[in-house]
Amino acid sequence: MLFAGHLAFGANRTNLALGFSTLWFVLLALMLFSQDWAARALNGMGLRAAGAGFACVLLLAVLSLTPFGLGGAHPIWSFVPGAPAVVSVDPYATLVEIVKLLALAAAFLIGCCFGADDDRAKGLIRAILVVGIGFSAWAFIDHIASPDLLFGGPRPSGPDRLSAAFGSSNTAATLFGALTLLNLIDLVRTYDGARPRGRFHGADLQPMISRLARPLLALVLAATCLILTFSRGGMAATAGVGVVLLGATALARSRPTAISAPVIATVSIVGGLLLGSLALNIDALQQRFLFFGPDALTRGQIFAAHWSAFLAAPWSGYGLGSFARINAMIMDTANLAALGTLGAAHNVYIQWLEEAGVLGAAAMFATIAVLAVQLAIGVVRRRRMRSWLLAIFAVLLLFLLHGASDYALQTPSMALFLSLLLGVGIGVSGSPAPAPVKSAPGEARRERRRGGPRNALADMGFAIAGPGLAGARTGSIGPVSFWDRTNKTAAAGRL
Repeated sequence: MLFAGHLAFGANRTNLALGFSTLWFVLLALMLFSQDWAARALNGMGLRAAGAGFACVLLLAVLSLTPFGLGGAHPIWSFVPGAPAVVSVDPYATLVEIVKLLALAAAFLIGCCFGADDDRAKGLIRAILVVGIGFSAWAFIDHIASPDLLFGGPRPSGPDRLSAAFGSSNTAATLFGALTLLNLIDLVRTYDGARPRGRFHGADLQPMISRLARPLLALVLAATCLILTFSRGGMAATAGVGVVLLGATALARSRPTAISAPVIATVSIVGGLLLGSLALNIDALQQRFLFFGPDALTRGQIFAAHWSAFLAAPWSGYGLGSFARINAMIMDTANLAALGTLGAAHNVYIQWLEEAGVLGAAAMFATIAVLAVQLAIGVVRRRRMRSWLLAIFAVLLLFLLHGASDYALQTPSMALFLSLLLGVGIGVSGSPAPAPVKSAPGEARRERRRGGPRNALADMGFAIAGPGLAGARTGSIGPVSFWDRTNKTAAAGRL
């Protein structure tokens, strides 16, 4: 459903947005009424703070359909005889946005259901990444084979930049940047589970390569599509967040005095891929960066015009979804070139303030802040799923950073993508961590000396191996009675 929305032009038309919203409502209802584990997962999950913020957003959106918002009804309705005076300048668009917000809540709750169980959470994330391989491959081939056409019609964003099925290459850059970050962590985790815990032998190479093939292919495709979008903001945000993500992963997985080998290997691979892709596309990238000055001037005009519109109605705004009406109202001969074909403010924060006002935007910001804090708490308290939580946090950071200069969050399928991932992260953060199993005294320490830097998967393997080894020494039969290198590698892979 996520990638079907991406293929359907990001569901960025009213009929498509409402249709996909209905599908998410139906899916949530089916899960809750037919799957006992889904209903149990939501019970006791700490969603009160985020739910209160989201409820405030909805309440203020509903109030904008009445004249009772702070600041009163917009004066434009005095020019429309017989029309009810309300806060929103486009009540129908505001009603559609409310439905879309409820669909985001449905996707978020579905993610929470999956996130409450570690295996289901990993399965859902990896299913998204597997489908992402197909979507990335299609986007790459479609861009090379028919750069001018999309599904037989003219491509909205032009032939020079990869845009997949979106109306903007910058939106595509946010998607492929998010897939790059997720695949980066998938590659690190897969390598950590596949590498031998003892001395490396030639026989270990083939099974390790076979397990690394899928995440490496996914990473190559996503990173290549990101670069072919030629989105300066998308590439810069992904690169910056990726460096932070790798650093956080290294800090979480390594001892204070050691450097994690999986992180070094992943940095080398990704660095080589990005440098190679940049070398192949340096001419096109140079042309894009030459136009940074004119683009910055245009963005400045857009931001100034819509910031002035926000200051004219700061408290309740003009109503969610009313950007097109506002843009037409503030257009004049001085800013016509910048605003004439505009579909979004190119800054999600200005657009939120403009549409929802200070009160609605504050409720939105507070809801996102609560979710970010819950993810951070999950990173601290969880061990087994820590790297996935870091990846989801990194995707949120990418959306927020790139949202300062583009509008991926205004695209319904992209907002659903982020909502589902955030739900998974909140579910994982709130689910109880597996109880630790004590190993034989000194056994984990000796295994770490033989197997290299400490990491979560290795520690779990030692915890399982320890009782069996202790039982073998005392003559009793423990959970594991033998632990050779082959079985150890297989068990680590299952974990």
